[in-house]
Amino acid sequence: MTATMMGKRCEVSVPASTANMGPGFDCMGCAVGLRNKFVFSLHGSGEDQITVAGPGAAGIPTTSDNLAVATMRDFLARQGVEAPAIHMHSQIEVPNARGLGSSSTAIVAGLGAANFFLGTKLTLDELLDEAVSIEGHPDNVAPAMLGSLVVAATHSRPLAYVRVNIHPAFRFLFIVPDYMVKTSDARRRLPQSIPFGDAIFNSSRSPLVAMALQSGDGSILREALQDRLHTNYRKDLFKGYDAFEKAALGAGALGFCVSGAGPTMLAICAADAMARVKQSAEKVLEGQGFRGAVLNLQPDQNGMVISPQ
Repeated sequence: MTATMMGKRCEVSVPASTANMGPGFDCMGCAVGLRNKFVFSLHGSGEDQITVAGPGAAGIPTTSDNLAVATMRDFLARQGVEAPAIHMHSQIEVPNARGLGSSSTAIVAGLGAANFFLGTKLTLDELLDEAVSIEGHPDNVAPAMLGSLVVAATHSRPLAYVRVNIHPAFRFLFIVPDYMVKTSDARRRLPQSIPFGDAIFNSSRSPLVAMALQSGDGSILREALQDRLHTNYRKDLFKGYDAFEKAALGAGALGFCVSGAGPTMLAICAADAMARVKQSAEKVLEGQGFRGAVLNLQPDQNGMVISPQ
């Protein structure tokens, strides 16, 4: 670590993301307007110092195995740089283990900070390849880094992707329960193989989701968001899913799906239906055996933002 890196500070702001978007399993996700912020600095000696705050801070480690710090240190090591003590403070607004990409914000932040201290050694696309290698799939890390909706080819390097701006006609409402579902637990519900017809079902709908969200044509979203690869296999993990879906669609939502590995659920609606859909979802929430919130989180166009301090 060179002396010029000591004493430098940066803030890395990374948005939450909603992955899969119905049929786009592991390959499609959208950044949304809720952000985690991480302030990093490097010090010549001593131990790592990590503090966390904010409504999503519970359960986030304050030791050196904190995902953002561990990602930063591992990346620097692969660049041939041994990091000194890392000081990091994070403001965690994205709920943890809810299907809104909390872990991806940490991975992206750690990589972005490391690249900042190295003098922007890697391009954004190279950094994205690093993030996908760590996460295993691009559906959360790609929109977290790039912003907006990103459709990407899994197992491609360099990552083949298209970034799509969401039409302003759409509103995203998220039903965020107060219980957690670990991604690893949700993935264990998935089968090792699927019927050929189910693969065709999803491959015919995934392009329609991106095209509808870009064009503003919401008439096909209800059908386009249907999925046969993951939702039914783990729907019992998402308490009240059928009731929320029925209420949201009945109140005028254009489409409904689970967000990432859940348990958060997403209703996409037009602006004039947003209040009705929100009220309907909140009414269903009152009758469930858990608490939660219905959040209006619009697509985030900016992705990762790094600010020198």
